[in-house]
Amino acid sequence: MNTTYAVLLTIAILIILLLAGYAWYLLRQVKKSQAQQQQEHALAEMNLRKRQQDLLKDIRFIARAVIEEQCEITEGVMRLHYLVTALDPVAWEAAELASVRRHHEKTAAMPILDAYKALTPRQQFALDKERLSLEDEHQASIRQELKWLVKYPFPNVTLIQ
Repeated sequence: MNTTYAVLLTIAILIILLLAGYAWYLLRQVKKSQAQQQQEHALAEMNLRKRQQDLLKDIRFIARAVIEEQCEITEGVMRLHYLVTALDPVAWEAAELASVRRHHEKTAAMPILDAYKALTPRQQFALDKERLSLEDEHQASIRQELKWLVKYPFPNVTLIQ
């Protein structure tokens, strides 16, 4: 009987040791997986922060270009709409950008690039006349609003803070 108990006890200890080893292996795998997830999260956050910083830099660059008359108002407003809504859609709806939004709404449907080139010269002239009229009408208020946008800190975008 004693031999049977000794064999059973040895088998039990061996099973316990094997299970402990397997538990230790699984624990190492979990820790390794958690470390990899943290690393991926940090990398994703870093990439998002860089994208946000690039968007912010581009927004300020284009806004300054419009203010300094290095870029046409309509082109600047179109580009800013895309960039600002990509960074912070709430900022695009700010009351301080009312004229910019109004100008965008009036010019967003205007053909550009190949669609513009496909127009007849008369249609292009009429379109340019309408666009320039809108730019003249909103010029002062848009430039003022873009000065505000250059300084706007984008508080809803937490990673760039």
